[in-house]
Amino acid sequence: MRRAVRSLLGLLLLVTLLAPAPSAAQAEGPTYFVQEGDTVSAIADRFGSTVDAIAQANGLADPSRIFPGMELVIPGFPGVSGVLETRSLAFGENLESLRVRYGIPTEALVRLNRVIDPERVHAGEEWVVAVADEHEGGGEFRPARPGRGLIQESAAAGVNPWQEAAFLEQPYRRWFVPGDSIVWPADAGPTLALPRPAIEIELEPTPVVQGRTAVLRLRLSEPAEVEAIWEGRPLAFHTIEDGSSVALQGIHALADPGLQDVELTLRMQDGRVVRYRQPVRVISGGYGSDPVLYVPAETLDPAFTGPEDEMIRSLLAQVTPERLWEGAFEAPSTGSYTSRFGSRRNYNNTGYLSYHSGLDFSGRTGVPILAPARGRVVFAGLLQVRGNTTFIDHGWGVFTGYLHQSEMLVEVGQIVETGDTIGLVGGTGRVTGPHLHWEVWVNGVAVDPIQWLEELFP
Repeated sequence: MRRAVRSLLGLLLLVTLLAPAPSAAQAEGPTYFVQEGDTVSAIADRFGSTVDAIAQANGLADPSRIFPGMELVIPGFPGVSGVLETRSLAFGENLESLRVRYGIPTEALVRLNRVIDPERVHAGEEWVVAVADEHEGGGEFRPARPGRGLIQESAAAGVNPWQEAAFLEQPYRRWFVPGDSIVWPADAGPTLALPRPAIEIELEPTPVVQGRTAVLRLRLSEPAEVEAIWEGRPLAFHTIEDGSSVALQGIHALADPGLQDVELTLRMQDGRVVRYRQPVRVISGGYGSDPVLYVPAETLDPAFTGPEDEMIRSLLAQVTPERLWEGAFEAPSTGSYTSRFGSRRNYNNTGYLSYHSGLDFSGRTGVPILAPARGRVVFAGLLQVRGNTTFIDHGWGVFTGYLHQSEMLVEVGQIVETGDTIGLVGGTGRVTGPHLHWEVWVNGVAVDPIQWLEELFP
């Protein structure tokens, strides 16, 4: 009898061991694929959950036993489905456009991403979204006309108001006010928070970098006057061959890492005005420091440097609407680089209070200086700090400068072509020896010339 009982207990134990484990992901919610190095504790902290809640939702008897590629349901997000992924926000996307594109309620997006200030969602920011194919490309934003409600706007656009109401988190609003945008259903394409007539907008690079040139591209669905301000500095848009509008902006080498505001205003021919603002993240350029440089004291005197700097800033703040250059710039000298753009400068051991605003080429006095691209000479003269100096306007707010020359071979107003000899290397002004100091300015800001040798703009 005892032997029979023991056999029965052994059989039951064997059946228990061989029985399939309870299936995970019984709870509803978005799913996350475990990555190398993940722990349930870290996953819970990332998505604002708890170890116990994730374990219960996924039937985990031992939360420590997870592995890369394992699928986990993240509880606490009712009505949200899809796979949780991290995506970088493009310029023109914000909390509202993400809600429409991925079909995720605003409250869930805020919780998933620990958002503190929804108004400061910036381009280049990494966001967690639940990706479900049926939700992507959900709609487009259009400016509302004051005094109209959902029914009137839907009728004017030929859209079913009930279908439109599904896109609104407040579907029963009786009217709209100036500045409002309405989300209309769309079959495909990116969902941007910038209302029509803007249908495409792109910022390169994202995030932007100290001392580099940024390019803002805008494509419109209908004619409109475009105005833009980047951290208080007006941008000038120019139409290129494919019909889009392009603006170039230099990022100052000493700009504080953080957020800068870009504001766009579109004025349509029927009188409607669309305004949009979004922060852009600025990151460090990683510039180093040069050794201490000893120069004549008078070349550091603010009585000389102040007026000279102001004259140059005023000259280079102009924007010529005609683009004179084509393709990448060519190097103005065959010498090697002796000091790169952005390096912090310490003159006469007074501290690292400034930066190098150009690219230095080695060379003895008399070596030819060549025009890197087609342009118009706007300055050729002797300055206290810069010595014999030439500046060339290449159009669209892009200028190049050539400092410390022994001789200048061009005159103001002259058109120069790529490869033309414009001057000779020298050692005039604030120098420690003969060399060419070459500068590139974009919309009133000195930028890294090497970028213009390596990349095509726009």
